[in-house]
Amino acid sequence: MLSTRTVLKENDLYLVGNRHYQAVGEEGGLYRRDTRFLSRYAWRLDGQPPQHLVLHERWPFWLHEQAANADVGYTMRVGLTRDLTVTGTELRDGLRVTLYEPGAHRLTLELGADFLDMFEVRGWPKGIGPREVETRALPDGVEFSYTAGDGLRCRTLVQASPSPTWDGQALAWEISEDTEVKVSVFPLQGDEEPTPGDPDALAREYAALRPPVTLPDPRDAQIVERSVQDLRSLSFHTEFGPFPAAGLPWFVAPFGRDSLIIALLVHEHRPELAVTVARFLAARQGKRHDPVTLEEPGKIMHEERVGELTRLGHTPHRPYYATADATPLFVWLVGELSRQRPDLARELRPNWEAALEWLTTLGDPDGDGLIEYTPDPHGITNAVWKDSGDSTFTEGGVDVSGHVAVIEVQGYAYAAYLAAARMYRLLGELERATEWEGRAQTLRETFQRTFWWPERGYYVHGLNGDKRPLRVLVSNPAHTLWTGIIPPEFAEQVARTALGDELWSGWGIRTLGVKEIRYNPVSYHNGSVWPHDTAVAALGMARYGLHAEAFQVTRALFDAARWAPDHRLSELFAGFPRENGPPVPYPAACHPQGWDAAIPLALAHLLAEPVEREPVARRR
Repeated sequence: MLSTRTVLKENDLYLVGNRHYQAVGEEGGLYRRDTRFLSRYAWRLDGQPPQHLVLHERWPFWLHEQAANADVGYTMRVGLTRDLTVTGTELRDGLRVTLYEPGAHRLTLELGADFLDMFEVRGWPKGIGPREVETRALPDGVEFSYTAGDGLRCRTLVQASPSPTWDGQALAWEISEDTEVKVSVFPLQGDEEPTPGDPDALAREYAALRPPVTLPDPRDAQIVERSVQDLRSLSFHTEFGPFPAAGLPWFVAPFGRDSLIIALLVHEHRPELAVTVARFLAARQGKRHDPVTLEEPGKIMHEERVGELTRLGHTPHRPYYATADATPLFVWLVGELSRQRPDLARELRPNWEAALEWLTTLGDPDGDGLIEYTPDPHGITNAVWKDSGDSTFTEGGVDVSGHVAVIEVQGYAYAAYLAAARMYRLLGELERATEWEGRAQTLRETFQRTFWWPERGYYVHGLNGDKRPLRVLVSNPAHTLWTGIIPPEFAEQVARTALGDELWSGWGIRTLGVKEIRYNPVSYHNGSVWPHDTAVAALGMARYGLHAEAFQVTRALFDAARWAPDHRLSELFAGFPRENGPPVPYPAACHPQGWDAAIPLALAHLLAEPVEREPVARRR
């Protein structure tokens, strides 16, 4: 794993580098969706890495750099001014070499290509292994090519001026005067031809982006501006429009749950993005039974990949349907969008009705009225947002088994049923609207009877397959406030517990309480803080009129983003208590990440709401 990772991205093309934006091993490289087209990309001056004086990311796709000869000391002999851009079709690198002392120098660009599937780069145990890559020197560069196991031909065409030489490892230029070097890299598949990008046009597009909300504190406003940029940067083109990636660098792919939560968070500000998510997922809704991919009629997918391993059938991501929550989230989203776009309810009616059918049949395998999942022994163990294998367990520390009902999924289903009722009313079918309102009320009653934990004034994590409650203190009940399923008279108790010492870190709500058996502040789901999980809890608190609590949580998240040099929230951070310093980062977090790019837009209005009383956690 790269200790410090940088990413430049546009559409589905992205460069993963070290802190100097050079790909020199490990996970680094130039990727197009799920294939690594370059595994090495590194400049050398006289055999040594240049000394970097400043690296400035002008835009999410554009790096500007000033560098010098190695060991520059007090006097620079050679200066390098660099602009590196990644457009949707091209990596473009321009260097201006300036000699401050007479002499001859050798400038080289080390290149390598392995065409590995992204899963292999990240350690997939059933990889294909080394590829037979053909390397061909060209008058103006070099070309790497590889034919995948399914016959798809992949090429990495590198063109440069002035014309370099190729020594088998690097392109090389002999420099004896001020020189401008230009390099273009085109990742190509099939019969595609090189298509130059337009970095200046992209820069104008980014410069024209404006946040839809204004905050009085310029530091908070800067966080919202970054949010708007990141949502644009994360998007990649689909047949339905720009679709938000779940996170960089490894999740530039369509997801169900991740993209639906992004869409629900920003649909008021970015309705076109949310509509794209709804239409894209509707087009890939399950139609048949597949025990490998877990596809079922009406079910919404979890993740789709297009790399060689998936195309050859070595992974189930074609797409993979291991999720219990994407299907109710889909119905909820379509219902929200239909408030302003009633035609969408008509357009996607076959899809949301099929999703409702799944929820009330296959999504409830034991017929108790709750939405459940069964851990997949060959894939995702927990088919919910806390999807790591150790995230859902009994109070004695035993992993769940059988048909598992997790709390927030019931909330999503409740919101979906009410959304269905609204859409049926919109369509003039009042009897069916009443039916789904009744289903929602029945679910709420079952939920309250089954999940309430009176000893803690809170809710349990869920029900194990044996129907025993999972009495473990987790963030999920606070998250569930967002959905509205919790009866109003219990909301304040949930907020009090979530903001108590065991769960509240000062930066957000811990995924697991500090006294629980598996608590670890530097774990993925057992003691860390996930900003999106905390953010939807804030939205839920506001929904129930707990405005002081919502403000407290929102202020903490914006404070965390203020500490970041790039004004971003991270995918997650460690659950250590807040002290006089920044939050402790989680080593492998995505940055930026889709949920967290959406948070500032979703929460900005809560910073402006008046706080009329102290949060419940502070009141006696």
